[in-house]
Amino acid sequence: MLTITLQAGGYEATFAPANGGACISLQKGDLHLFHQWSKPEEVEAHPTSYGLPCLFPPNRIDGGRFVFEGMESALPVNEPDRNNSLHGFLHKRPWQVEGYFEDEDMAEIHMVFEGDRDTDFYTYYPYEFEAELIYRLDKEGLHQEFRLTNYSEGDMPYGLGWHTAFAVPFVEGARAEDTKVRVSIGKRVILNDRALPTGELRPLSEEEEKFRGAGQSPVYADMDDHFTAEPIEVNGQPFHGAVLEDLASGHTLYYRVDDFYKHWMIWNCHQEGSFICIEPQNWRVNAPNLELPREESGLGVLGSQETVTVRADVYAE
Repeated sequence: MLTITLQAGGYEATFAPANGGACISLQKGDLHLFHQWSKPEEVEAHPTSYGLPCLFPPNRIDGGRFVFEGMESALPVNEPDRNNSLHGFLHKRPWQVEGYFEDEDMAEIHMVFEGDRDTDFYTYYPYEFEAELIYRLDKEGLHQEFRLTNYSEGDMPYGLGWHTAFAVPFVEGARAEDTKVRVSIGKRVILNDRALPTGELRPLSEEEEKFRGAGQSPVYADMDDHFTAEPIEVNGQPFHGAVLEDLASGHTLYYRVDDFYKHWMIWNCHQEGSFICIEPQNWRVNAPNLELPREESGLGVLGSQETVTVRADVYAE
């Protein structure tokens, strides 16, 4: 696995361009902020369990199929027991490195993926586009910028998410029980036995409300849960994202995302105990097949030649 490691501002990040363009490691001193891997084979075998894998489209689509403005997309069913397409295709494909540099104060890497008629997935997602990933490191942390441009002749539907895998604990020698997690979740999106929305939204339970308040344990329950987004308050200001605090050491990890992301998934790998995935996504699971207005489903639509730019930050204090 080809990797590129950059350092700046007290942070160190490792990127895997050929493995979905993912940032697969992030450290600040002794703090290991992302789920740690020991061998490249682990990342290659489980790309959604390490760092920042790009989900395009995110989560599940019923049967892999949907119709948008008369054009059908039929993504491969890679979750056969539930008859779903899961997590799209960009997180497993090679990205082209356009350039990178580093100095003491700042480092940057620019990666690009070209989706056109020659790509194998054009047969099941018949749109032409360019995806760009720019990561920057400085004393304020890791800054992510994602740009998507539609080069198709007509409108292009899209969904974007990140299977962001944070280490639990992220402090050397700490315990998972000492970590408290806050996330800007709003309401619970009820899922059926195929992990697709039923159409029902519920208020958060008492235990789920702790994610909005003082914090919840990352392993309090077996989580693979879907939520709408609603800002929480951090340091007296509205905050859209996640906050992980190690109570024993006082270190805090922040994941701040654009309000473009209207939904969350939270997955802790059946309470495995070494990581938790706090996953922002613009759309509700199976959005292209939901009978909802776009402002509620979150279904993204780009006009021909249009570009959308989305940002996020990860940093520790």
